[in-house]
Amino acid sequence: MKPLIAIALMLSASSTQAAMKGQCVYEGVTLTFVDAHAAMGQDPFEEKLKVPMLWLTTKPLDHAVLLQAKFDEIGDAVTDQVFENSGAKLELRFSSDGKLIEGLQLYVPPGNNRSVSSNEVGELKLNAPMTTRANGRFVLSDDDKLKCDLQFDVAIAGKGPPPPPPKPWGTALPSGGGEPGKVYLAMHRATLASDVDAMLKLATKEKADKMREAKKDPEFPKMLEMIKAFEPAQVRVLSGRADAMRAELQIDGKESDGAAMTGVVKLVMEAGSWRVENISTKSKM
Repeated sequence: MKPLIAIALMLSASSTQAAMKGQCVYEGVTLTFVDAHAAMGQDPFEEKLKVPMLWLTTKPLDHAVLLQAKFDEIGDAVTDQVFENSGAKLELRFSSDGKLIEGLQLYVPPGNNRSVSSNEVGELKLNAPMTTRANGRFVLSDDDKLKCDLQFDVAIAGKGPPPPPPKPWGTALPSGGGEPGKVYLAMHRATLASDVDAMLKLATKEKADKMREAKKDPEFPKMLEMIKAFEPAQVRVLSGRADAMRAELQIDGKESDGAAMTGVVKLVMEAGSWRVENISTKSKM
């Protein structure tokens, strides 16, 4: 069912908060990391103990979301973004004093994992103590499947002065999301009705082209039914912001099983019309 990605409307978020570079090679595949987030996370052996953690990803992270997460929820928040954007993730768990790496977990899509735990994993060289920043180099060379060489200089969330509040972009949309809201709700109705022609008109050109290619697959009707099954039964636009070229909507509603859901919809302006680019939802069980 590989054409399924032609219908999934997903794109990675952006960030400029981390300075890092480096790669890992996992079973012959090179992973280039482009973003990182550091924070005091949950110790895996003592629930109430906090230890320094560093997450490195091959796709940009939305750090504003991560900064709002509780210490025992940051790892899941990073994982959610990695899954949404089909990226790879390397998690490094430091010792409580921040001088050693004691745990490593690698995730490579679609479902490959590598986990290493010891008194000391790899070689860590810090340029400064782990007080307000994680600043150093990590090298892993003695693992039979995974080799890494990474340099990072990342602020530790919750340490030092708080980051300045993000500057608002664009302008607030009217009740219901204005024109972008109308386009998204039309996409929602088209998806529930399995109206592919309408979906093509409402999606970005890139997504529409992939969907047209997916239609050639004999399994396309089954995939379409799967997409319909995952579409919320009810949605409403809570709020939104937009500028001349992009819009973002906050939505909520109910899944087909009655569970509450929330989500974010991103749209872009193409050829004078709003087009749905990305839909990301989360159920509240």
